[in-house]
Amino acid sequence: MRFLMLRAYDITDNARPDVVYLDFYDDTLAQPLAMAAAVVDMKGDGRLDWKLADDINHNGVTDTLDAAMALEFAQQFLEFNWFSQDGAADKYLMVFAVDFDANGIPDTVRLHFHQGEGQLDDESLAYTAAYFTNEVGTADGAHISQDVNNDGRVNGVDAELVRRFSSNFLLFGWHDARRPTPSTPPCKPVLNRP
Repeated sequence: MRFLMLRAYDITDNARPDVVYLDFYDDTLAQPLAMAAAVVDMKGDGRLDWKLADDINHNGVTDTLDAAMALEFAQQFLEFNWFSQDGAADKYLMVFAVDFDANGIPDTVRLHFHQGEGQLDDESLAYTAAYFTNEVGTADGAHISQDVNNDGRVNGVDAELVRRFSSNFLLFGWHDARRPTPSTPPCKPVLNRP
């Protein structure tokens, strides 16, 4: 199974995350950690500004696009307000896609918010969210979410965050869905930057 593990830490004790790790796993490999990226707030101003990433878009080149995708996704992850504080490493998000009908198109993106140290299991699962794609695999479908941004309210902000996050996760192509071999090389994803 392929999945992405995201972890954010407040390492300077300023009550906001300073570093985000994106770890791409494939548990069918001898070394399950297949790719990684790290994004850091170097200036202490609450904005992530330094990044280092492997070839996370699978185009065969490790370049600035990979770093930009890591930065964009890490910043979006911070909107969940799900990070470890006080030196603990106890909060993490596991993201994966499922292709129920084996047609090569992911049917859902699952977000599992874990809290606790040790193995990923039901004991550490704090809550979940899911986004169901449409028949062509874009994240334009239905969502199931709770108060994923931890602001005390379940509302449209939570739903939109799950939708955007799921859409961006699908850009990585990091899922188990069987895809036909394309006749032309895949295009690089385009990020909308302000």
